[in-house]
Amino acid sequence: MPVTGIFGGQWGDEGKGRIVDLLSQDADLIIRAQGGDNAGHTVENEHGKFVTHLIPSGIFNPDAICFLGTGMVVNPDTLLSELSDLENRGIDTAKLFISDRAHLVLPHHVYFDNLREDGSGSLGSTRRGISPAYADKALKLGIRFDDILDLEVCSRRVDNIIDYYSNICNYRTGYQKCFDKDLLMEKITHWKNLLSHRVRDLTSILDVAFMMDKKIIVEGQLGVMRDLDWGIYPYCTSSNSSVGSMMTGAGIPPQKITDVIGIVKAYSTSVGGGPFPVNLTDETGDRLRAIGHEYGATTGRPRQCGWFDAVATYHAVKLNGFTSVAVTKLDVLDDFDEVLICVGYECEGRSLQYVPSTRILEKVKPLYVYFPGWKTSTKDIRSWDDLPSNAQRYLNKIEALIGCKMSMVSVGPERSQIIYLN
Repeated sequence: MPVTGIFGGQWGDEGKGRIVDLLSQDADLIIRAQGGDNAGHTVENEHGKFVTHLIPSGIFNPDAICFLGTGMVVNPDTLLSELSDLENRGIDTAKLFISDRAHLVLPHHVYFDNLREDGSGSLGSTRRGISPAYADKALKLGIRFDDILDLEVCSRRVDNIIDYYSNICNYRTGYQKCFDKDLLMEKITHWKNLLSHRVRDLTSILDVAFMMDKKIIVEGQLGVMRDLDWGIYPYCTSSNSSVGSMMTGAGIPPQKITDVIGIVKAYSTSVGGGPFPVNLTDETGDRLRAIGHEYGATTGRPRQCGWFDAVATYHAVKLNGFTSVAVTKLDVLDDFDEVLICVGYECEGRSLQYVPSTRILEKVKPLYVYFPGWKTSTKDIRSWDDLPSNAQRYLNKIEALIGCKMSMVSVGPERSQIIYLN
């Protein structure tokens, strides 16, 4: 029974969606493991260009079952909007289901997220309510999709939330609207009516998939550098984006995993707060952003752009045990005279070959090695042997520095624009 995990090996936005879409064409079950609608996975295929925020990128295979996994926090309004958009564009969503143990993002979560970002403690959040939703989950105040199937049970859960926050908050107009029980129960009833037929026990589905030797893909969200424990805390997401935790969110035992594919860009990007050692604030960074169309799929914010950071990617390889990496957007570098790779950090006269804690990472400077560019288009190339020799040398150096073989290189957004290796 093949289980393939597809996870981000940088700061997020590596191109996981297009690889999941590609590999999902012969998959039986695709599970989003964690996160919420702070994700933005872009897919281009024969149906057009799509950006999914909650729905797995495998939705374009009509024969596969897609699941919003237990580790996710889901805004039902966003989900309903996304379903409507897909269906209006001719995509079959009949096999899209939600784990009954997944948590809801509620109005007060979004309110608190915006309140935090509007204050002096802004961390670059997408303002989607993800952090407060995970906080309520840890406080045992969350509402799960199973709860909304029984409105009496759900009413008691809402009472617990209102009691808790009324004791710790000075009510403002915004708070009062969020915690109006009648309004909230009206919304929950609406969600129940439209989504209850999609709520399922994921463990039962997995039991059958394991017995029938079905092909399973686990789709991660964000990248290791935004992991709650191993990323640039506190400038991180509120769930774990490394393989161990995501398998928990998908309900799959670690020993079932057969492949762990890390997705990395041929350069580096980051959106949101926190240190990003390879950030280029000059014309080169602007050029990478313009050629690569580097704007957040969820927020539209311009991404910080820089050269490939082999130190950060090696950090991801070690933590996740990647069996291979897929390199995306090589074609973005096609017209550069030279391309660089960060091979270490310098901090106060010391050379570092690892990702230190955030307070130190904020002080480091990147150490680079230089490679001549290839100055020709790779968009139509489909084999390693046809790649320019300078592109081969560049990719070989990345492979050596991160200690992980490459299985794919993408040279464009379409499914066909892939070079398969190894």
